[in-house]
Amino acid sequence: MQFGSVAFFKVLIKTVLCIVFFVPLVLCVIFAVLLWNKGVTLEEVQYENEKLAYKVELLSGNADLTVEDFYKVYSESGLSDAALIAYINGEAVPDDTQADVQTKEASSVVTEEVSAEAVQTAETAEPEQTEETQEVPVVEPVSPYASLYEDMTVRVPTVFVREEGTIYLTFDDGPSKNTYSVLYYLDKYDIKATFFVVPQRTEECYAIMKQIVDSGHAIGVHSTSHDYNTIYTSVEAYLEDFYNAWQMIYEATGVKTEIFRFPGGSLNDYNAATRDAIIEEMTRRGFRFYDWNVDSNDAGGATWTDMYNSIPAAIATKVRSFVLMHDSAARENTVYVLEDILMLLKNEGYKFDKINNNTQPVQFIGPYA
Repeated sequence: MQFGSVAFFKVLIKTVLCIVFFVPLVLCVIFAVLLWNKGVTLEEVQYENEKLAYKVELLSGNADLTVEDFYKVYSESGLSDAALIAYINGEAVPDDTQADVQTKEASSVVTEEVSAEAVQTAETAEPEQTEETQEVPVVEPVSPYASLYEDMTVRVPTVFVREEGTIYLTFDDGPSKNTYSVLYYLDKYDIKATFFVVPQRTEECYAIMKQIVDSGHAIGVHSTSHDYNTIYTSVEAYLEDFYNAWQMIYEATGVKTEIFRFPGGSLNDYNAATRDAIIEEMTRRGFRFYDWNVDSNDAGGATWTDMYNSIPAAIATKVRSFVLMHDSAARENTVYVLEDILMLLKNEGYKFDKINNNTQPVQFIGPYA
């Protein structure tokens, strides 16, 4: 095909027609497709914004939240069913789930229609907690005896005092006909002591217990019955006996005593099956029990000479001494020897004291054993 020939011009004309008609057509098709895609994208963005605005209204309380709306919002948030249930129950959402939710929420904020007030309301509605910030409440075990004698509780000192070189004279089993004689000698030498009593609801008993307290001495529970075979059968039996004695002391003296002594001491042949549970329960209620480290053996029939020799000798070996004596009617030798022992010990420079509420106990078994 030569330049300028008829065939040449035919080809040229066809080429020009293609350029003039087909190229614009193709371009129109391309632009139409692009514009249609853009329109679709704009519609999607507008739809997402409308959904977001509706969710904001729900969260801010400006729209009624139905169960369907609630589930739709959280199903779109990426939460699992388990996490959704945890959220409804007010429990912490697992960390990995919270991270996914936070990422989705951050990427979805694409419109200025989300007001700061709505966001703040949504955040304060359920404050976020992590394992590091969550406080796990400490649940104390409930005592099986907590419902028994609920008023029988006392305070526990923050600090216990341990006075070295001090003698604590203690008298068990009273009041008795000998109590006034014991009080007389103690008063004569200006010595304070401790009486662990076995009270009875009689006018005489109440009068003697009041005299003990009015004279400045300490008073504590020993028991009501002093019957080992009864009070040590169970925790309930011990609590019942103790409560009766505790109440009588309060009625007679106005003192809600915080100290006591087990009949037979905390470690004896009768309480092996129940002692640990009794000690745990009495300690829980704030009471302190006191055993002894010097035994006068007056309950075993010690004579005047026996006690005069053995008590000072045993005291000399102790850093501090809790002396066991008895105030029962049958222990007349205790009354006879008491003044002589007080004179001897005072001349040797010992100091005496009653058991105060913060005196550190001496115990055969228990917290201070």
